[in-house]
Formats: sequence, C-alpha cells, structure tokens
Amino acid sequence: MTKLQLACRVDIGVRESNDDRALIHGRILNMEGCGGETGLPAAAIVCDGCGGYAGGGAAAETVLSVLREVSAENLADPEELNAALEAARLAVMEKKEEMPHFSAMCTTVAGCVFTETHTVIFHAGDSRVYRFDGSALARMTVDHSVVQSMVDAGRITEEEALVSPQRNTITRCIGTDCLPPEIYVSASPIAPGETYLICSDGLWEYLRDERLKELLSCELPPQELADKLVAEALLAGSDDNITACICVCPGGKEKQEETAFVLD
Repeated sequence: MTKLQLACRVDIGVRESNDDRALIHGRILNMEGCGGETGLPAAAIVCDGCGGYAGGGAAAETVLSVLREVSAENLADPEELNAALEAARLAVMEKKEEMPHFSAMCTTVAGCVFTETHTVIFHAGDSRVYRFDGSALARMTVDHSVVQSMVDAGRITEEEALVSPQRNTITRCIGTDCLPPEIYVSASPIAPGETYLICSDGLWEYLRDERLKELLSCELPPQELADKLVAEALLAGSDDNITACICVCPGGKEKQEETAFVLD
C-alpha cells in the first residue's frame, strides 16, 4: 500500500493578520506547521483568503471546514469534489450575509487528491500546484488572474506580470458568482520519488521556478523542506502570508527522458 508524506507550513510573514489556511491530515492549519505519513487516498489543500482585514481568513477557514467533512475517497471523485466545492461556496456566501462588513471576502483554493490509481488537481485563483519528478519541475495549474490573461494574450511577459499593479487581481475564486474551480484528473498516480508543492502566491511570487526546483531537489524531510521554502520566500522579500504544502511519495525511480502525465 502506497504511503505519502505530507507536511505544511502556514506563516503570517510580515502581515498583521493571516488569511492563508491549509488542510492536511484532517487539520486546518493557521500560522503553524504539521507533518506526517498517511495512506491513500489523501488530500492536501491550500486557501489564500482575500477581501479585507480578517475577512479573507474567515473565507478560507469556511471553505476548508466544509471540505474537511468530505472524505478523501469522495473528493477523489470529480463529481463529488465539484459538489463539495459548491457547498463551500454557498457556505462562504452565507457567512457574508451574516457578516456584512466582510461582504467582499472570498478565497483562492488549490489542492490535490491522491489515490492508488489517479490524481485529482483542482484550483481557483492564483494559488498553485507544482509537480517535481526528481529532475523536472512542472506547474500543474494556470493562474486565474488578470496578469495571467495578459501573459496568455502576449501583452506582457511573465517577468512583467510579477511587478504589474494588477498582479494580485484574480478572476476566479470561491465566494462569488464567478466560474467554479477547475478540476483536472490524471490516470497517473503519484509515483515514488515525486513531490507535489501546493502554495500561495506569497511563496511563488518570490521564488522563481529554478529556485523552487533547487529547493525541491534538496534531500530534506518534508517538514524541513516546507519550513525552508517559507524561510527562503521571506529572505527574498515576500510581503504576504506564505503557505507551502509538500506531498512526497517516498522512494526512488529510474531516470527517464520524459515522465508521462496527462490531465483530462
């Protein structure tokens, strides 16, 4: 039976409040770390709330509270996952009615559900999922953001997007009537030697892909790796909350020219 090592660090960074949350091992993390081994199926999810002081954190907490009540086995079914995400959206909308001073609150979401037979990746907003197969780093999500749309249209470069005044404007989230999160399914389960990184923009905006690849190549225990990623982002000048969630399938594998991974 395949075992995964899951570890996470949620850090307030230089902000006065923390709007990031993560869900692993059935725990919602807020300004803390958590690690350990688990069997499959297993889920790991990151939310980065927005919409005003404390309101973003409430949105993120609400979404993960709903998703925590759904088993990883059910989340691995795209229809069940879609229903759970819609329930989370409705819960945030209800919370906004209860707290009108947080009427703008919403949250990004990015997560993975790992099973013995397949991998499910889902996201809304600009929190990301990366996959490192031991030699190559691949971004598994495309940001739902204004600057990503501009990059896709060839109007600006990736480098210009990082300093654009619109870089934090997202076009999809949980908590509004926008399009729902995207869900991808692959028949490729996580393999020995592979690492998935799920993170908020407080991390990836300050650590470029080459640096992420170098850090994920380090032979560190998952919790130490998550802690190091957060520390590196702070050293690089991150002015946001920072979340790094690490999902590792222990073991080695033979080097291949290309690792097949197809998303439906």
